[in-house]
Amino acid sequence: MFLRQMLRDRLRRARESAALTQQQVADTFGWSPSKVIRIENGKIGVSITDAMALADCYGLPEDERGELVQLARAARQPPWFAPYKGVMTPEFEAYIAYEESAVVVRAFERNVMPGLLQTEEYARSLLQAIDGDSVEMEEMRVELRMRRQHILSSEEARFFFILDEAVLRRVIGGEEIMRQQCETLLRMNEMPNVAVYYVPFSVGAYPFFRTPYQVFTFDTGDPVAYLETAEGDVLLYERVPGVDRREPSDYLDAFLAVERGLAQPITEQAVFGDRAEGV
Repeated sequence: MFLRQMLRDRLRRARESAALTQQQVADTFGWSPSKVIRIENGKIGVSITDAMALADCYGLPEDERGELVQLARAARQPPWFAPYKGVMTPEFEAYIAYEESAVVVRAFERNVMPGLLQTEEYARSLLQAIDGDSVEMEEMRVELRMRRQHILSSEEARFFFILDEAVLRRVIGGEEIMRQQCETLLRMNEMPNVAVYYVPFSVGAYPFFRTPYQVFTFDTGDPVAYLETAEGDVLLYERVPGVDRREPSDYLDAFLAVERGLAQPITEQAVFGDRAEGV
């Protein structure tokens, strides 16, 4: 989905730079105007042939034409997570695509460890408690969650996590699983591109603390936010009306305000409390 969005944005900007209307483009190729609209809305894919024709129509230089065609080709390839479609909502499928493509991922969690930081045992215990899926579906969800974590080793992306203290205190799967999870959390925090913070109970209420959310930022384009609400998962784009009146930049601002003014770096003492000396 992210590649399709990039392609959509590139095509729209190229058309505008060429001072052509959607109707003029449609007339050039004998298309209906709705096809151009759907291409630029990302509602339909773009064939390699159409990408080359549009690049020619917009008068793009050879290097930009080649980039556009490569982008169109990549956008049509099935993503690595395609085999897991059966256990994903469309919103979560888009979420993973954005997670894969972002240069900065910021995640706030109020109840459980972020999926990117979970151990396999923690993830399985959590899913068993809340989903009630078949064993096969549950294992697919766990496998998907573990495979997502490969992006943490990326040298091109940074990851910032803020956890409410409740995440550290809620025991998922028993004391031993929780101990292993907390040790893993501390190890992941030592990675050069990962930073984990927590907000102590003593802080009280703080901005957007009732809703888990993630904010993705990219090399180009506006940020995207993903909210986990009681009514379901929601993707927010800048200047696009939705069920939430806020925009991704509002969540980004809130995250940065909490990170800089209220959150504390995760430490062994914070994670294990009085037990830290014996760990």
